[in-house]
Amino acid sequence: MFGHLIAVKTFEHQIDCFCPGGDHANFLTINKGDIIEVTNERKFTMANGWYFLVGINDLCIFYIALEDLEQYFMKERLLSVLEIDLKINYFQFKINETLDTGDEASFLSYTNKLIESSELQVKLENYLNNEAVNHTT
Repeated sequence: MFGHLIAVKTFEHQIDCFCPGGDHANFLTINKGDIIEVTNERKFTMANGWYFLVGINDLCIFYIALEDLEQYFMKERLLSVLEIDLKINYFQFKINETLDTGDEASFLSYTNKLIESSELQVKLENYLNNEAVNHTT
């Protein structure tokens, strides 16, 4: 599960504490449009399992539980490039279907979803292109 994901919705994430007897926790707001880079650096704790080092917008770096990452992915709070492409294809199909049936309300709904997904796709692709340029220079 290495790579880049983009936040589709704004949500709160509780950052787990690794300090001895760590009973405190910090909360981080992950905003819609934030780019999350999941690295291959990981850590295992007997109490909580696997954690991956992630970065958000190249600004904030922390460890996130694999379980949390999977949950965000399954609830579609975070999407990869592939998932965004699939959503865009689905919304285009649904728009064409609503044009055939004349369902104006569904047409407007799917059009808004397509625009929103396309904007997220462009943002993620621009980020990846900039990273590729920065790594080659």
